[in-house]
Amino acid sequence: MRVLKSSAALLCFAASITAHAGPKAKAPPPPAKSAASQVNAEAAGRAIGELAGKFKFGLTPEEAMTLIEKDIHAKFQPRIEAEREAADQDRIRKERQDAIEQMRSSHIKFNGQKTGWDVSIVDREFGHRNNESMLVIWEKDLKRFLFFWHDKLYKQYIVYNAEKFKGMDFDTFVGAMEGRYGKASQTFAKKQTDDEMALDFFEWPSQGDYMLRAYDATTFYNNFCLSIIQKSVWPQIEKERAINSPPRVKHTNSHVIDTVTQGDSATDRNEDVVDKLVGRSASSSVEQKRIEERIKKQAEKERNTPPAHMPK
Repeated sequence: MRVLKSSAALLCFAASITAHAGPKAKAPPPPAKSAASQVNAEAAGRAIGELAGKFKFGLTPEEAMTLIEKDIHAKFQPRIEAEREAADQDRIRKERQDAIEQMRSSHIKFNGQKTGWDVSIVDREFGHRNNESMLVIWEKDLKRFLFFWHDKLYKQYIVYNAEKFKGMDFDTFVGAMEGRYGKASQTFAKKQTDDEMALDFFEWPSQGDYMLRAYDATTFYNNFCLSIIQKSVWPQIEKERAINSPPRVKHTNSHVIDTVTQGDSATDRNEDVVDKLVGRSASSSVEQKRIEERIKKQAEKERNTPPAHMPK
C-alpha cells in the first residue's frame, strides 16, 4: 500500500552516490563546505516533515487507522470499477476488506503479554506496561511502524528493504541522507559482552519537534531503518519506561538461548509475524544479538565445566 512516497524519494539518492565515491581533491584553507553542511535548517525541517507524511504527532490509533483505511479504499476503487462482472467486483472488495482487517489487527497494546515483536527488528522501540501500543503499515518497499504512548502517536519507525539500495553500504546511505537532512552525528553504545563501543545510530539535529535517526540493521535483517521521534515527549517516555518496563532478559540459561534464536512455537502464535513482515527469516536485532552472545558464552562455559564443579 502506497500511503507515502518517501521511499521513492530515498531511492533517488542512489543516483548521486558516485559524487561521494571519487578521490578527494586537495583543498586549500578554508575547506569547502560539504553538501550536508550547506543544508538549510528550515529546508531540513520541511524534509523531515515530508518524510513523516500525514501521520502527525498526537494522532490516536483510531485516527491513524481511519487515514490508512481511506488510502486502502482509494487503492482498490479503480480495480473494482474496471471489472464488469459482479463476482469479480466482489472478489476485489473482499481483497480490500482483508487488507483493512490486516491493518487493524496489527494494532497491539504492550501490556506485558508475550508478543511476536519481543524479539524482532523493532524490539528496542517499545516498552511493556508503559501505556504503549503499535500499528503496522505495509507500503511498497518498506514497512512503517507507528508507536503510540497514552494513545498519542510519538514515533514512526520506517524499515526499508536494503535490496533496493544494492551496492550502497550504510555509510553511503547516510551520506545521501545528509544531502537532504543535513549533517548527522554518531551515537555509540557499550556492548553488553565487553567494554567495546559499537555504533548505535546516526542522529540529525532536531528540527522543531522532530528527531530523526538512522539505524543499520543489515547485519541481521538486511534493512536500513529510520526513526522519527517526537522530541518534546521522548525524555518522559524513556523515564517512565525505565521504571515500568525494565530489560526483559536478565538471566543466562539454555532455555533463553532457544527462545532468543528459535522462538517458542508452542506458546507464540505470532512467532512468524516478523518473517511475514520483512520477507525473510528473522534474526536477532542488534541489542538482542548482544544478549544472545552473552548467553551463549555463559552456556558454553557451563558445558565445558565438569558437573562436579558446575555452579549451583
